[in-house]
Amino acid sequence: MLKMIQKKGIHAMLVVSLVSLGTVSYVPTAAAESIAQVEANSLSKLEIKGIPLDKDFSAEIFEYTATVSNDIKTITLHAESDDPASAVSINGKSLADGNEAPFTLQTGENTFTITVNDGVHTTKTYTLTVTREQNNNNLLKDIKLSTGKLSPAFSSMITDYDIDVTNAVSAITVTASAIESTSVISVNGAAMNETGIKVELPVGKTDIPIVVTAENGEQRTYTIHVKKAQAANSQMNASQMNASAQNNRSNSFQPSLQQVSNSSGTVQKTTKAKLSALSVSTGTWDSTFSSDEFTYHIAVASDVKTITINSTAAYSSSSIKIEGGTNKTIQLEDDNQTIISVVVNYDDNDRKTYVLVFDREK
Repeated sequence: MLKMIQKKGIHAMLVVSLVSLGTVSYVPTAAAESIAQVEANSLSKLEIKGIPLDKDFSAEIFEYTATVSNDIKTITLHAESDDPASAVSINGKSLADGNEAPFTLQTGENTFTITVNDGVHTTKTYTLTVTREQNNNNLLKDIKLSTGKLSPAFSSMITDYDIDVTNAVSAITVTASAIESTSVISVNGAAMNETGIKVELPVGKTDIPIVVTAENGEQRTYTIHVKKAQAANSQMNASQMNASAQNNRSNSFQPSLQQVSNSSGTVQKTTKAKLSALSVSTGTWDSTFSSDEFTYHIAVASDVKTITINSTAAYSSSSIKIEGGTNKTIQLEDDNQTIISVVVNYDDNDRKTYVLVFDREK
C-alpha cells in the first residue's frame, strides 16, 4: 500500500513493504518528487453551477465545453484542488473562499482558463469553453404611424394590420422598434432608422412589410395593409377640389337651389343638404360660418398636427362624412396646406360639400 504525503519541502519517501520479510526501503529524492508530481497542481473538481459539462470531470482531462441559452447572461464557476498548498485561478482571477466566482457571458464562445499552482511544480492548465447561443427573439415592441390607426391594436404576436387613410394622405411614415436590441428591422425593404421609413401611398391598397431578423437569423414579418380612399366628389384630386371650392365660394351669395322637373314644367326647391353649425378645435377662419357658404380658409399654427372638426346637419335625417369617413379628428399634412371635405347627404339627389382649407403658418 502506497501513501503519498503532499507537503512542501519533502525530499524523500519511505515505502513500507508488508510483503515477504517486511523490509523497509529508501526511495531517492528524485524518484519521490516524480511520484508526487503526478497528483500535484491538479483540480479535484470543476463545474458550472446548474449547467452540465460535455463530459464528466477528471483531473487528467484538461478541456471541457458547455452550451447555454441566450437568456443566461452570467454563470458561476466552481473549481478546487485537494492540495491546500495549490492556488486556483480562473482567467487570472484567484478564487476566494468557497472556490467559486460569477462570470459574465457574451454571445458566442466564452473561454475560461483555469490554472492550478503550488509554487513548486509545473502549473497545470484546464480550459473550459462556454457557448452562449445567439438571441432568437424576432418580436416587435411597437409600431408607430405618422397617420392612421392600426386595426387591430398592436400586439407583438399579431403580424397583420389594416389602416384606412384619406385621399389627402400622400405618404405614411412607419417607425418600428424590436423587443431585443440585437434584432435588425427593415420597413418596405429599407433599414429602420431613428426618423422612420416614409412610404408613398397610391390610391387603393398598399402592403407595407416590416421584417424583423433576430440575432440568430430567424425572421418574422409584420404586414400593414393600407387602404387609401378615392378622391372626394367622384375622384376629384386636391387641385380640382380647390378650384371647385373657389367657384362655390364665389357663388355662395346665391341661394342653394336644385332643379327638379315635373309634368307641368320646371320648378325650383331649396336644398336640405346643409350644415347648421361647423367648427374646428383650433385655427382662425377667414370668414364666419354660414350654411350657404361652402369654402373656408383656416389659418393654423405651424406646430399643429391634428384638428378636430365638429359639424351639425340642418336636418337630422342627413348624414355627414368628413374626408370620406366619419372620424372627426383629422391629421394635417406636412405641407403648408391641407384640404378637407365635409360632405352632407340628405338623399341620393340632394348632396352638398363644404371645403375647409387649412393653411399652416410658416
